[in-house]
Amino acid sequence: MNQEQQIPPKNPQEQQQQYASYHEVEAARRITIQDIKDHVTGPVVSIIFHAIALTLLGTIIIFDPPDSRKDIEVEMTEVDIREIEKIPEPPKQETVEVDQEMEIERPDVAVDVQVEVDDVPTVDAPMQDVVMPNVMTIAPSNSALVLPGVMALRSGAGRKKGVKKYGGSQKSERGVDKGLRWLRDHQNPDGSWGDEAKAKAFLTGAALLAFLAHGETPQSQEYGACILKAIKKLIEMVNTRGGNGLVKDDANAYGHAVVAYALSEAYALTKIPMVEVAMNTMTETLVKGQNNLGGYNYNHNNGLSAADPKNPRTISGVPRYDLSVSAWHYQALKAAFAAGCTTPGLEKAIENSIKGMKDVMYCEGAGGFRYSNGTRVGNPSATMSAAGSLCLQLFGEGKSREAKTSVKWLEETANGGLMKCDWKNIDSYAGSKDWPLYQWYYQTQAIFQAYDGSGPVWKQWNDQFQTALIKEQESDGHWSSVREKYSKAKQDQHGENTHSLGSKLNIDIYATALCTLMLEVYYRYLPTFKVVSGTATPGADGGSSGKTDDTTGLIIK
Repeated sequence: MNQEQQIPPKNPQEQQQQYASYHEVEAARRITIQDIKDHVTGPVVSIIFHAIALTLLGTIIIFDPPDSRKDIEVEMTEVDIREIEKIPEPPKQETVEVDQEMEIERPDVAVDVQVEVDDVPTVDAPMQDVVMPNVMTIAPSNSALVLPGVMALRSGAGRKKGVKKYGGSQKSERGVDKGLRWLRDHQNPDGSWGDEAKAKAFLTGAALLAFLAHGETPQSQEYGACILKAIKKLIEMVNTRGGNGLVKDDANAYGHAVVAYALSEAYALTKIPMVEVAMNTMTETLVKGQNNLGGYNYNHNNGLSAADPKNPRTISGVPRYDLSVSAWHYQALKAAFAAGCTTPGLEKAIENSIKGMKDVMYCEGAGGFRYSNGTRVGNPSATMSAAGSLCLQLFGEGKSREAKTSVKWLEETANGGLMKCDWKNIDSYAGSKDWPLYQWYYQTQAIFQAYDGSGPVWKQWNDQFQTALIKEQESDGHWSSVREKYSKAKQDQHGENTHSLGSKLNIDIYATALCTLMLEVYYRYLPTFKVVSGTATPGADGGSSGKTDDTTGLIIK
């Protein structure tokens, strides 16, 4: 028999207390607000407390701020290192600088000087009304991009102003453009012009002067490379001169003077140091090559002349004075001073030049200037009267008796026949039949300067030469020799022909350079100055003896 523990049965009351009642179960299922408060309040309070604690903790922690950095904007530009053989970059917009006058002390002479602004490269900003200089209005500047003196109208805006004011035209400017392009296209690879050694110095200098008169520089977009090569070639000519100090293979020192002239103008427009050195070297040869009469002779030969038994009127015991050669030397002396050349003796050479023209070469009574001092009596020459008048004007002596009467002589001689520019009838011309372009080159400038580019006399000559040059320019832009084109005279004589100038190409370069320079008269305004005994004084037309620095950045090697 299994024995099991027996649990005594509970009484009914105990059994009833062991199990929950229905009402108790239903009450347990209901959740009251008090229940929610009892269960939620604690967690919410905890969350709020921790949030406040974290916030306070954040305010306590200190962060090092990052290093402040300034944004730097870097603009990268490419520097163009230029050499003479390379084409320069197109010119950037230039700024116009304001002239400032300054005193420049000079020994033994009184000089008035002015320098004006130009674009160097080219400034096409509006200009004030231009007053034609009385050859006495230039103030020095220390900017390499400033065009000295009356060169100021060589800028783009200046050319337009000068053409309009002084009688140029759109046709004359087209003629200049065509002439310059032809010269550029006929430059030799080494920078020279011409195909014969004896003519290259003169032709290279004259061609470069035509570009410079138009305000072109090595920074010019269209002609910069051409000008760089030409300047380099001229410097080479200076550095390879002969034992007599003159440019090699030159004919009678004409080319030597024109090379000096072109280098001085080139330095005035560019301020390139190597050009300055060449200018100073050449100017020294001009000062030393002048004879005691104030003039120049072929190849600077200043030996005393001997009496000619066949001509009792010849002068003996004095050096030969050739005004044709001298005129180019005078223009070169003037340009050197205007460019700031400080070669010792330059001012004295200018004074001697003025004195020589007045005392030796001027034809008293008749008026005008003679070709040389070879005889006691010499008749005025049309070409030399124009050249002598211009040179006096460039030296600030345009109001002198000699300059004024010589211009009047050009107007009145042969009943005004010298005031005609008739190419087709050159054989009956009253002036130079052999060298008409040479005469007209000087005459155009002399009359322009004498009458300030206005008045009936200037208008008469302006109409004559401008009309003729526009008509006679060839379709490709060059001009031919008047003598070779229309003269019936023999071509084996001295004159603007192959006999004197060599090849047909040489003649065309010569004629194109001179004709282009004539059509540039409206704005060329060669820098001029006045020389008076005493001390140097700023304010005369033409030049600055002040030193300026190169800011073009150009390098010539």
